[in-house]
Amino acid sequence: MSEPITASVRQVAGPERDAGRLSPNTQAWMIVVGMTAIVVIGGLVMPWPSDPLRSAPAWILIPIAIAHALAERAAFDIEVGEEGHSYSLSEIPTAFAVVFLSPPLALAARLVGAIPNMYRSRRNRGVKLAFNLALFSMEMVVALLVSRFLIRWWGDSDGILLGALAIAMVVSGATVGFAVALVVSRFEGTLLAGLRVEVLSMWWYYAFNNVYATMAVALALVQPWLVLVVVPASFGIWSVLRRFGSLVQDLRDLDDVHGFAGRVGSSLDTDAIATHAVADIVELMRADGAALLRVDGSELDTHIAGRLPLRLPQSVDDDFWRLLTAFADERLVSSDDLRPLGVVTDQRLRTIAVAPILDEGRVFAVLVVAERNVQRFRFAESDLPRLRNMADQVAVSLRRGLLHKQLEYEARHDALTDLPGRTLFEWAVSSALADDSRRLAAVMMLDLDRFKEVNDTLGHHAGDALLVEFSRRISAILREGDMLARLAGDEFALLCYRDDTDGLVEAARRCVDIGGSPVVLDGLEIVVTVSVGVAVIDDDETDPMQPIRRADIAMYNAKWQRSGVELYRDEIDRRTPARLSMLGDLRAAIEGDEIDVVFQPKLELGTGRVVGAEALVRWESPTRGRVSPAEFVRVAEDTGLIKDLTDLVLKRGIAALRMFDDAGLGLRLAINLSTHDLFDTKLPARVLTQLEYNQVQPSELTLEITESSLLVDAPRTRATIDDLHDAGFRLAIDDFGTGYSSLSYLRRLPVQELKIDQSFVSGMLLDPQDEVIVRSTIDLGHNLRLSVVAEGVEDEATLHALASMGCDVAQGYWIARPLSAPELIAWVIERRRSTATGQALPSVSRPG
Repeated sequence: MSEPITASVRQVAGPERDAGRLSPNTQAWMIVVGMTAIVVIGGLVMPWPSDPLRSAPAWILIPIAIAHALAERAAFDIEVGEEGHSYSLSEIPTAFAVVFLSPPLALAARLVGAIPNMYRSRRNRGVKLAFNLALFSMEMVVALLVSRFLIRWWGDSDGILLGALAIAMVVSGATVGFAVALVVSRFEGTLLAGLRVEVLSMWWYYAFNNVYATMAVALALVQPWLVLVVVPASFGIWSVLRRFGSLVQDLRDLDDVHGFAGRVGSSLDTDAIATHAVADIVELMRADGAALLRVDGSELDTHIAGRLPLRLPQSVDDDFWRLLTAFADERLVSSDDLRPLGVVTDQRLRTIAVAPILDEGRVFAVLVVAERNVQRFRFAESDLPRLRNMADQVAVSLRRGLLHKQLEYEARHDALTDLPGRTLFEWAVSSALADDSRRLAAVMMLDLDRFKEVNDTLGHHAGDALLVEFSRRISAILREGDMLARLAGDEFALLCYRDDTDGLVEAARRCVDIGGSPVVLDGLEIVVTVSVGVAVIDDDETDPMQPIRRADIAMYNAKWQRSGVELYRDEIDRRTPARLSMLGDLRAAIEGDEIDVVFQPKLELGTGRVVGAEALVRWESPTRGRVSPAEFVRVAEDTGLIKDLTDLVLKRGIAALRMFDDAGLGLRLAINLSTHDLFDTKLPARVLTQLEYNQVQPSELTLEITESSLLVDAPRTRATIDDLHDAGFRLAIDDFGTGYSSLSYLRRLPVQELKIDQSFVSGMLLDPQDEVIVRSTIDLGHNLRLSVVAEGVEDEATLHALASMGCDVAQGYWIARPLSAPELIAWVIERRRSTATGQALPSVSRPG
């Protein structure tokens, strides 16, 4: 039979999964109660509860109880899957008890024979002891019940008795197997998997035991002294089965060791190697716990699996570490040798196995394995070769992993300065792109001016010394999170985090000051200046190479201007290969219809109705990812593609406006115009062509012009603005407050709408100056008889503040994110329906 709680002690000690709302131990106790109820009910309905099936001398109770004790004592173990199973010949005394003892005496003989072995030898306590005693009781009661009911139905002859006994033993064994699988499934695996292990692992063994037990009873019925024949035969069968079980276990262990080598050797990460190793060693050694301690400088890197009742050393100066490394060979260490060191945390610990791992004769790691607190799992000298084999496999994998780690470090770090190289720096910038903290990040490129002169005059050794000193100085002024890297030659890169742009520029200037301080080389005082280019990382950037490229451009501009520090600006980056590459991609995107147009609703604050939407352009490149409109629109403006981009937006936007009219929404649509669009005298005709094609009135379209574009070639742009007004279009000045247009010029423009830039709106609740600007702009717009629109409304408080100031229209993420045309139509209809019925507004209007 099998004893799951005893054999699966590590699952009881540390359940690996949640078996439900109740803990696994609580569920095990519930199973114990259920089996106890079966025993009680069986006793109540038992036929002939006081009489044996066949009469026998009273003293037969003693040999049956002794036989039970011997069978349990001589049990042998086999590990099946991840569970240990204990097999014995207990079916033989059970069969004799069923036939020759009354039910109370049969149950007493079973428990009297099992309790000493369970409590003392196997050290069962708590739920383990309760489960096994309940299991033995249920096994006996089920066998008694089945056999007696069958005899009551079929008759009382010897042949019928033997048949009933065989069936009873099979049913009893199946019941025990189900209980075993049920309790194991509470801790690990599933009930079906447990039953499969019980049935498929040693089914033939259970069948043989039951048949053999029935044959032994048959001999006793023929002639009692024939039972003596069973004794040597039973011993021989037990020896053969034990030997077979040992051979099966050895083969399984050998296969597991081979699998161990594959699992441990599958990774080059030393942490993963150590984690896999200790977890597998706990299983393969059938241990309570294991630890791998590896020397890392003067400290010890430790990985633990299972329950290790030891306080492990933390450094190579610990006396416990000296004890573990006192011998180069694997060995068993008694807890008596450990207690003087005060490292034993569980006084039941008897022995640990220790296997040092050597590299060129030096101990650089040690495996420590603690045996289980169960008699039949005690360590012996025969276990050490297996541990040595696994230690050798771990040694090979660790050496390979450490070598790979060293090579990887050298490949990613500069050999001269020990700074990170380009690869690590690019990874750090990628992490900065994903950083959602409020800190501002920037990439800085640092270059030593006249470094070539140092090399040519004093030699490369002096140049190397200068680079080392420069890296030391800059590293000394870094803050937590900053990273300095050497990319090549005298070119360094710095990833820097500060609270604002001024802080970044200040950090760059400090690098110039510190790096430009005199350095003594070969007895000469040398002054080498530093040029730094700074590129602030934008929130919407996804490519780490972009800020690096921009910082490089700014650095070369700083060298050319001899300014020391230059902050990247678009105007210094007009004819770069990157912009040419983007130009080609943008042209292909426009021609391939890859540019999207989305629409952000506008809310009339006085009525709460959605009265319009603004068309916004988006580009999701297959190679570049999401490209910021500010980036690709500028490229389009600089390269003449803006006409094609504007035509695309007009075509898509006016077609959507037709859809809005068909849906009965009555919305106006706003479309942004570039400064370059205003230079085109044919712009009004281009817009009218799209309007006529879609049968839309010019009054439904608002064309937005940025304030700064009004000052570029004013006579020429003014002529286009007048033509658009004459054609019937509604005109708006976008981003008001960011340009420098005069009020007299603004007063003469034929515009109907003023849009307050979001940079003022977003900060109006925190910055009193922004609030004054917003309030004054609203008043100015109304005094000029213009409708005022506020963009960039991010929260409800800002919306209410704008309404209280008399602002006419607002847009922003708090109202709605940009939507496709069908989404906008559905959203507006739902909003109007909800407003009319008094229901909550649709949640899609909220950000996120």
